[in-house]
Amino acid sequence: MDTKLKNSKKSYVTNLVTFIIFLIMSVGIFNIYPNMRGWSKAEPKSPFEEDDFLRTIYKNDYALYKDLVGQTNHEELSGDKIYISSYDTHNDTEDNIIRNFNYELSEWKNNLNNNYKNLDYLVYSDDINITNTNNDLKELVSDSEVNNLKDKYLWYMTVKYDNTGLMSISNIYGADANIVKNAFSGLNIREIWGYPLITEDNVKFNSIKNVTFIYGIPKDLKYTDALSRKIDESQNKMNIASVVAILLGIVSIILILSLLIPYKNGKEVFGVKYFSKIPFEINCFIFGAGGIVIGTVLGLTVTETLRNRFAINLIGSRMDKNLESYTVISVNIIMWMAAIYIIFAGVMLLKSIINFGVIKYLKENLLIIKISRQIKKLFSNVFNYIEHIDLNDKSNKFIIKVIGVNLIIMLICCIFWFFGIVIALIYNMILFHSIRKQYGDIRNKFSILLNEADRIAGGNLEVEIEDDLGLFNPLKDRIEKIKDGLKKAVSEEVKSQRMKTELISNVSHDLKTPLTSIITYTDLLKKDNLTEEERKSYIDTIDKKSQRLKFLIEDLFEVSKATSGDIKLNLVNVDIVELMRQTQIELDDKIKDSKLILKNSYPASKVILNLDSQKTFRIFENLIINVVKYAMKGSRVYVDIIDHEKNVEITIKNMSAEELNFDPFDIVDRFQRGDKSRNTEGSGLGLAIAKSFVEVQGGTFNIEIDGDLFKVVIKFNK
Repeated sequence: MDTKLKNSKKSYVTNLVTFIIFLIMSVGIFNIYPNMRGWSKAEPKSPFEEDDFLRTIYKNDYALYKDLVGQTNHEELSGDKIYISSYDTHNDTEDNIIRNFNYELSEWKNNLNNNYKNLDYLVYSDDINITNTNNDLKELVSDSEVNNLKDKYLWYMTVKYDNTGLMSISNIYGADANIVKNAFSGLNIREIWGYPLITEDNVKFNSIKNVTFIYGIPKDLKYTDALSRKIDESQNKMNIASVVAILLGIVSIILILSLLIPYKNGKEVFGVKYFSKIPFEINCFIFGAGGIVIGTVLGLTVTETLRNRFAINLIGSRMDKNLESYTVISVNIIMWMAAIYIIFAGVMLLKSIINFGVIKYLKENLLIIKISRQIKKLFSNVFNYIEHIDLNDKSNKFIIKVIGVNLIIMLICCIFWFFGIVIALIYNMILFHSIRKQYGDIRNKFSILLNEADRIAGGNLEVEIEDDLGLFNPLKDRIEKIKDGLKKAVSEEVKSQRMKTELISNVSHDLKTPLTSIITYTDLLKKDNLTEEERKSYIDTIDKKSQRLKFLIEDLFEVSKATSGDIKLNLVNVDIVELMRQTQIELDDKIKDSKLILKNSYPASKVILNLDSQKTFRIFENLIINVVKYAMKGSRVYVDIIDHEKNVEITIKNMSAEELNFDPFDIVDRFQRGDKSRNTEGSGLGLAIAKSFVEVQGGTFNIEIDGDLFKVVIKFNK
């Protein structure tokens, strides 16, 4: 015991130290990220020289010029009215051309509004201007650069269209002017639209004329959009080859350090020793797939962290700066710890293979060898089964005899060479005839069985199978039992349906009676010539009937909850004897009015059970009230509480005033009364509620009838 405790403590310390070392190594690697960023940073390139950016600026000319024309004409014009002068629908329909062009133009405007919110622009003409910024850009209209704009903007340029539609570009800052001008010289609206069925012959375009577009991107970017991400990416470009080289260097150092750790110490690290028990092929998959996955994820994590794009590229949203910082640190450290563990576990596995012996390890851990052993074991079990066939079993003897005779006959046929073929054919014809005859007999017997089963399925439960079905006799017996079970189930269902019909009738009667009285006396109260005594009498009657209806509905809800099991029990220690005494005290007036004599027989000491006191009081109350209503006036009622070893038995016995002409199982159903005429007060739910409350507390509730003796027996387990 002491040795196990020491080993457990040693393993705990080893894992704790290993975790701390892995954590320190991961934190140390993360701390050299600034140096890694410097080693792997690529030469920055202006994003404003990229073809995609310049094409977007060219599209913006057409989107903004449409707005300018609309404001000049004081009405919004569709794009095709402004830019398309004529078209030939030889290759396409007019509607398709117009609809597609207007859709593309609206997409260019949406791109400007949503993805290029950081782009400042000024559309300048002699009549009207459009801008989304202040008037600083207007200083570039004169085609002369303004030095103070360079302090505010990363990039700006001017695009001017003269009265012939000729485009010229000037005042370029933040990008190579030659690259920009060359890019714009190859652009036209037909090419950037990209509709596949248009050519210079079938669609003619109008040019933009007499307008100047001035664009600028401020140094202070207010929005997070595609433009800001493009600028951010250009400023944080990484040399991927350098990053990979650095990561491989770090992995090599971790590998060397792992090789320096003895296997007897390394195997104590959590999970390491279990890898040596896993089949070799599965280990190859674990470390191969695991290495690829962790390597890929780690490479992405490191790269995006070095580019300061971790949150936006890997998580997909902007975070609070503090939260982003903690997330970046945590994810990087966790990924490095996972990578270190995989490398460490792989090295320890390699050492265990070398220590154990490569050949010996492969023999015991190759999955294909294990599968071969299992196949060999399977065949061995089959042969072993054949060797241990019980020849005393009649069925086994018969099968073996048939196979043996068949084998002998076939061997005899083989002796006669060519004539043996004829003998074999004759033998197989005889065998076929015998099998067919036997099969026909089995099929006929099965057909009889199947027909009788169909008759039972059709509802005929009076089926009698008298034929000897041989092999199917056990199944015939089972069908007979199924038939008897179905008869019993149908009988129970008929009884259930009858009880449901009676339940609906009883509920209707018990609810309708007080309600009818309330309506009748309410109508009587409406008369003007009533005396005060009559009015009070009617009101008193309405009150009694409404209270009766209230108690009936409350009982109905109570028994409904009990039947559905929706009862919450508040279990406490309850003295059954004291609770019965308290119940009788509460109902003392009703007991005296009924002139009944209660004979109580209780144990001398307390009888404590773990029950719900309120539900148990309701049980006793309902039973005493039932006695008061239906017991013979002036007779004796016996209430006994017997404390057995394993349970407590409570019995209440009384002589009925009326003849007990009902089934004791029916009287506990809902709305059943001993008074079949239903003239007495009560809901018919008292015994049903009592029985449900007893059973929900784990007890049993039974009613026994002997002549006019009515006896209730309740048992609660201790």
